[in-house]
Amino acid sequence: MTGASMIKRGRLGRALLLGVVLAGLVSTVAFAGNGNNGTVKVHDGASDSEPTIKNEPHVCTFHLHFFFADAGQTGSWQVDQQAPTGKAPSGLAGTYLTDLNGEYQTGVYGLPIGHYQLSWQGRNDQNVKHKTFWVTCDGSEGGGGGIEG
Repeated sequence: MTGASMIKRGRLGRALLLGVVLAGLVSTVAFAGNGNNGTVKVHDGASDSEPTIKNEPHVCTFHLHFFFADAGQTGSWQVDQQAPTGKAPSGLAGTYLTDLNGEYQTGVYGLPIGHYQLSWQGRNDQNVKHKTFWVTCDGSEGGGGGIEG
């Protein structure tokens, strides 16, 4: 084998190795875009008075705001009582479909005073996430059991 052919084989081997590495990176990035990306924040009231990503864990009435998900990500969510309030389902549940920016907002909800856990999933039931919050107002403040209005 001549020196020139050895150099060509070495270049070909490096090119193949680089191709394999790049293919692995592309598949990893593609896989990362197909999960339960993003987060959900519990926000007090019917809507955001300003763009905020901060969670508001003490609410009266509230809405859910999904952020940083994939465009067109779908899934389901539900809210259940959490200790010390109890462990019963609240009956509050729904589905979401994010917009092109990976965001989605629900309507406004109200629940009786207590501690609750929001659970949501993305593309499969292996990606369930949770967030806890407190409903702290009494019925005279507009909370207390109403469902999306």
